Amino acid sequence: MSGHSTYRTAVMTMAILSMTTGSRAAAEEGKAVRPAYCEGSWYPAGASELAALVDDLLAKAPAPTIDGRPIAIVAPHAGYRFSAPVAAAAYRALRGQSCPRVIVIAFSHRYAGAYRGVDVPKELTAYRTPLGEIPIDRAVCDALLAKPPFAAHPGVDRGEHSLELQLPFLQRTLKDFRLVPLYVGQMAPGDYVAAAEAILPWLDDQTLLVASSDFTHFGLNYDYQPFKDDVPKKLRELADDAAAAIGRCDVDGFLEHLDKTGDTICGRGPITLMMRALSMKGGADAVRTAIDTSGNLTGDWTNSVTYQSFVFTRRAGTLGPREREVLLKLARQTVAAVLDGQPPPKPNAGDLPAAVRKDGACFVTLQNRGELRGCIGNMIAQGPLYQGVIDNAINAATKDYRFADNPVTSRELPQIHIEISYLTPMKRIASPREIVVGRHGLYIVLGMRRGVLLPQVAYERGWSRDEFLAQVCRKAGLPPDAWKQPSAEIYSFEAEVFGEPEPTATQPAATR
Repeated sequence: MSGHSTYRTAVMTMAILSMTTGSRAAAEEGKAVRPAYCEGSWYPAGASELAALVDDLLAKAPAPTIDGRPIAIVAPHAGYRFSAPVAAAAYRALRGQSCPRVIVIAFSHRYAGAYRGVDVPKELTAYRTPLGEIPIDRAVCDALLAKPPFAAHPGVDRGEHSLELQLPFLQRTLKDFRLVPLYVGQMAPGDYVAAAEAILPWLDDQTLLVASSDFTHFGLNYDYQPFKDDVPKKLRELADDAAAAIGRCDVDGFLEHLDKTGDTICGRGPITLMMRALSMKGGADAVRTAIDTSGNLTGDWTNSVTYQSFVFTRRAGTLGPREREVLLKLARQTVAAVLDGQPPPKPNAGDLPAAVRKDGACFVTLQNRGELRGCIGNMIAQGPLYQGVIDNAINAATKDYRFADNPVTSRELPQIHIEISYLTPMKRIASPREIVVGRHGLYIVLGMRRGVLLPQVAYERGWSRDEFLAQVCRKAGLPPDAWKQPSAEIYSFEAEVFGEPEPTATQPAATR
């Protein structure tokens, strides 16, 4: 057997595995450990042989150039002889990292169309590979099972390789971790938002996301032949187009790529769910760590599968921890003073970090247990950033017209949570396709109407690009499709968003 050179081969392989491992699976029925269905076929069966192979692949993989700690990866899942070097290029970034929890988002090649939502194991306690058992994070799985679209679909993972093939790489890089295995089925757009929202509470600094996917499946065996000439070149163009959207963590761009090209990316569901979750946390940047094709490996381009891997990191900010702490302290001191009828603070600029003395535009947002209590800012820098924070904190606490009948009071100050959005200069966009939810805020001008929404308003709600545009129009008092008018001016900007520690779990904030 050759691993994963064609989809038909993969389906036949799984059918054979299901039959040959039937007695073993039956023996495991009464246990809570999922067996290693793919050992000896998709990857070596012996522990020492498998460990040596993975370690050698990791050692030979080029070190990825990334800025920050890896928070997510996309890796292929073909037989190791085909895609393991590409997967290793992403997993190498995990060396030296500590991730006590790993959420692997995969899918069933055989059963994904048979159920809606995301499968979560209900009773499993571990996954087994030749390298040992990986404990299931039952607390997370049980919490997810209580929320749609998550549900248990027994048997979905039987014989399935898309998740299992990721595990030896995780075992040889992270060593000790708990696993949350997810299998994406049929999903409506709202299902991705609901699933991502349910995952968000678990996406802390100790958690890694992994999306399992091969890329373009080309040829008659896959019923996908959009071209017949220059196959290697055009397969690379398809891969690059998908990679451009993934690199920006652009869910809308990725879905548009699929719709425009019909690209046969088998793990589109896992990639979409992973990027939706990342975008709802403020977005991320990704670098492609490797690319190859089975056609290149075998010399046969009649049928070819493309393999790509990516590593995601949090978007880098320009303000460090000290600068953020200084600005948040100034904002709280200002709010406390004006609510008590006292003058705002007048700091000595020479005592402040250089970065906050530079001109900068910002918004200051006040919330009380998740409910908006004020949000005022300026789109264009009007002086030093620190002074903008002071001025906008005053206005957010006392001059937001939306709360004229219910102003912020000093009594509620202990419950007030302060958030600052430090804005980049606005840029007029030529096409809505430039907008990335999770990265951009929007400012729309049409006639005398103006509307603006900060980036977090869109990404916290899981809006699509079109929903975001419609909501900004409504904010401006315009029809939701006014952005389509030729005279409408659309500007984007980015925001470095940071706030005080959340005192408690909160409900989604009102529109800012």
